[in-house]
Amino acid sequence: MFKRKPKSVTLTEGEQPVKKKFDWFKFSIIVNVAIIAVVVVAVASMRIINESETNPGFCANCHNMEKYVNSYLNGSTMDSVHAKANVGCKDCHSDYTLVAEISSGITYITGNYDESMPRRKFSEEMCNKCHISREYHADRTDYLVRNPHWSHWPDLKCTTCHLSHANQVDYCSQCHDNGGQRLTGGEIIPRAVNPWADNTH
Repeated sequence: MFKRKPKSVTLTEGEQPVKKKFDWFKFSIIVNVAIIAVVVVAVASMRIINESETNPGFCANCHNMEKYVNSYLNGSTMDSVHAKANVGCKDCHSDYTLVAEISSGITYITGNYDESMPRRKFSEEMCNKCHISREYHADRTDYLVRNPHWSHWPDLKCTTCHLSHANQVDYCSQCHDNGGQRLTGGEIIPRAVNPWADNTH
């Protein structure tokens, strides 16, 4: 294929080519609209971040989260104990970034979300951000008749007994009489029916 040559315009003597004037007015409108859009998005993002970090009700906007927020605010489970100590949702769920929140919001709005919440596994490091170590926590609970944090099983994790949004598991009492001690919260689930058990000891 051949490229066409642009037609050459011949100017008569004394005629100057017409230069298009740069339209500063249109340019300033475009720049101002862009600046306003950036400011609006920035303010909205900061508001969303603040709400998601300080207001548990923000999470409850999605109805599949309501029961978790209700247990946090009014329950007798471990998350509620943390709420009473002014530990916010994002203090434990710090890996839930703004991008993840936006993605979850879009998924929820479009109706493509899963009603059931998959159980998340947490590491000892997450608990130790506040509780320092199992040994430290064992020292703090040494006043108990039977201190469950001093265990002869070195592989036990915090989450063996402590479940954040569910009833606690009295792991030790499957073999030991705990002297009548109970875990914080309501009903205690025996280890045999704990669906989240990672190991037997």
